[in-house]
Amino acid sequence: MQLSTHFTLEEFERSQTAARLGIANAVGPDQLDQLDDLCNMLLEPLREQLGPIHVTSGYRSPALNKQVGGAARSAHMDGRAADIVAPGWTPLEVCEHALRLVGVDKVIHEFGRWCHLQTARLGKPPRRQAFTAVRVAGRTHYVPGLLSIAEAEERVRG
Repeated sequence: MQLSTHFTLEEFERSQTAARLGIANAVGPDQLDQLDDLCNMLLEPLREQLGPIHVTSGYRSPALNKQVGGAARSAHMDGRAADIVAPGWTPLEVCEHALRLVGVDKVIHEFGRWCHLQTARLGKPPRRQAFTAVRVAGRTHYVPGLLSIAEAEERVRG
């Protein structure tokens, strides 16, 4: 099923972890509306700017989210979030471009490896939040702003 010009439902439901563990990871009607919004409001405009975008983690059923250690209220479970990479761009650059999009709710530069991008719940205004996620002393910290990993780690260490 095509969600937008360049994104399909299959790429949001695909998960190696779900396949390996036999976890159903099918999107329901409520999540489908949110995925449509995510693709058309954020991912398509970002693709126009950056070229191809790869979804590394899209929709997550509650069981899958638990297995991958996702947040208890992860926007991935609502169909509002995608972790993405774009060939030729660093994750920080992808995040910086994403934050400029109208309708973006949250952008997280995660561990220097990918960009977490999410929309607001349908009918809610976007918060336009930006964070950098780093691990320091075995613990994940979300530092406000889009920063290099070194700078975010330095802020955590004080």
